[in-house]
Amino acid sequence: MRTEVRRTARATFVSALAGAVLVATLAGCAGEGDGALPGDEGSHGAEVTQDLCTRLAAESVTRASVVTGAGERVVVIGDSWASGFGLDDPGLSWPRYLDGEVRVSGFGGTGYSHELMERCGPISFPERVPDALAQGADLVVLEGGINDSKSDIEDVEKGFRATLDELEGYEVIVLSAPRVNSRAKAIRVVNKMMRRVSAEYGVTYINVFDLQLPMLEDNTHLTVAGHMQFGEIVARRIAESRSETVPAHG
Repeated sequence: MRTEVRRTARATFVSALAGAVLVATLAGCAGEGDGALPGDEGSHGAEVTQDLCTRLAAESVTRASVVTGAGERVVVIGDSWASGFGLDDPGLSWPRYLDGEVRVSGFGGTGYSHELMERCGPISFPERVPDALAQGADLVVLEGGINDSKSDIEDVEKGFRATLDELEGYEVIVLSAPRVNSRAKAIRVVNKMMRRVSAEYGVTYINVFDLQLPMLEDNTHLTVAGHMQFGEIVARRIAESRSETVPAHG
């Protein structure tokens, strides 16, 4: 009976998320011409093509279909690191290493800011929260900020606050944006804001900027080994933060 319930819940979650993502993407890309995929999947404006939106939407839905583990309901809302961009099997992305029954709402190029990937539709973090939580959650983990490092910090803070407002009443853990060397300075600015606002809202903020992880050739996305390392470290730091043995820092 429990297996059947989990299968039904997973099917409902994937159906809801897939419908929301694909409708948003098709609406956002209506009228756009095809084109080559830009090298930076977080590109803005006219550089975002229908091909790119469709590809990232498909990756998002594929990752959402993979539900791992058992126990408390954990929902991860994230970007291409969560969706498994660049992996032959997106199901190997880092959230699979978290404890609990883990569901993932990941979409490449997105973040807290509404302006990121705006031509792909309403897919920023605050806009995705309702569908991501359709099956409920005992814990919500937010993983973003890399793409937000290219946006105006005021817009990012507005979106970050909107995300936390949507999550009122849930246990929330905010991961800092991890280190990407080409954007390190800008990412520090985003992390400083997220740490400050997280404290204001009373939610846990965990630093992961300190990690040096195996990257793909683009030096932005993780290898399979990188996802494993990141996931295991995040799982450990979440457990430590919930036992209040290690304060948030960084």
